[in-house]
Amino acid sequence: MQRKFVNYVLIAAVVTALLFTRNVFAQTDSIESISFKFDKETQCYTVGEEASITISVSGKDSLVQSGSLSVAFTNDGRDKVADSVVFDLSKDNPVTVKASIDFPGFLQVLAVAKSVDGAMNKSALAGAAFDPEKIEPGLPKPDDFDEFWSNGKAEIQKLPLDLQQKKLEELSDEEVDVFSVNFATVNDSRVYGYLCVPKKGNAPYPALVNVPGAGPGVGPEIRYAKQGFVVLNMNVFPYEVPLDSAKRQEMYDQYNKDLGMRYCYFNASDRNNYFFRAAYLGIDRAIDWLAEQDYVDVNRMGYYGTSQGGASALILGGLNDHFCAILSSVPALCDHGGLEKGRSSGWPRIVDFYHGDPKVLEASRYLDAVNFARNIDKASIEVTVGFIDGVCSPSSVYAAYNVIPSKNKIILHETGLGHQNGKQYSEAFVRLLERVKNNKL
Repeated sequence: MQRKFVNYVLIAAVVTALLFTRNVFAQTDSIESISFKFDKETQCYTVGEEASITISVSGKDSLVQSGSLSVAFTNDGRDKVADSVVFDLSKDNPVTVKASIDFPGFLQVLAVAKSVDGAMNKSALAGAAFDPEKIEPGLPKPDDFDEFWSNGKAEIQKLPLDLQQKKLEELSDEEVDVFSVNFATVNDSRVYGYLCVPKKGNAPYPALVNVPGAGPGVGPEIRYAKQGFVVLNMNVFPYEVPLDSAKRQEMYDQYNKDLGMRYCYFNASDRNNYFFRAAYLGIDRAIDWLAEQDYVDVNRMGYYGTSQGGASALILGGLNDHFCAILSSVPALCDHGGLEKGRSSGWPRIVDFYHGDPKVLEASRYLDAVNFARNIDKASIEVTVGFIDGVCSPSSVYAAYNVIPSKNKIILHETGLGHQNGKQYSEAFVRLLERVKNNKL
């Protein structure tokens, strides 16, 4: 496959031996931590601007005075943008490097410290953004993308809903009724989930929808139902996810074994039969059904999710117009074509998994959260991005965020975090609940 690269510029690393008295620090080979300090607290720069990064290697109580520190620079964890630089910690600690890139994106800095004998080593990542709001998806939206999904929605509407709903008495109480639910979807398959309905207060209630991150799935989310929200948790698997966590993991492992691979890679070269197509068409149908229930206020529906669930926020938000507010945290399934620009795509990196198979690359465009995000034009949406996320790269998240047309959108930077939720997510979730409860954009 032909790879297309942009030009890179690395401003020569400048080692600044900061002035300090050596005898203040005790000699030690113990390596406990590596820290980064950027000259801009935001860690955001314009293209071509120098980012100055001071790197310190510490032992238990002081800076180390022996060993080595290597520093490498990549285009968001993928293509190398310069040769590694190696420093002698007996001469310089901390050190300052200055770097820049000449395209919108994320410069990732990998620092690796090693003891003299090589017995101890420690690594750490940092990231700097360069005009990230100008990052463009690696590949354009297919001309027939909207037609493809409209046809899928029409296909599923021809099938009986075949709702199967069962009250779970062991989980229900005087405050909440809990149900297992499942619906028919395309490809002779089904989607499964859990529904929690409040019993106190006045209906119709506000509603929340969630799809979990990658893994064995989730059970019902009762705590938000006790706060007055109808909650629909939908799993992506074509089987009922058990309530018991051990059985849940057992079924998940067996399912992947039966497929011969992890579910997210199954049939990835076939846009009509790729694993996620039936799942998302089915969940989209479940959302439509939820909106029709007399105990749900159709004007107060929201979505939240992380990773695979964050991707689902973009996908379902693009497929379904029932949401007034959306929270997408470190979304996966973004920018499968990012490798065409020398950067990392988001989980599950299906094109990499299939070693660049052009059929997979082409099919991936129809299950790229970037292209669904283009249709989110009414709901308010908040997106979180981790600057050192090695699972859902920050450039892939920005590639999706930048194409969202909604006027009520915001992206939240977790500059020191990888693939996880932090303070920004917690605060955004509180805002989501408030927006959904009061139907505020």
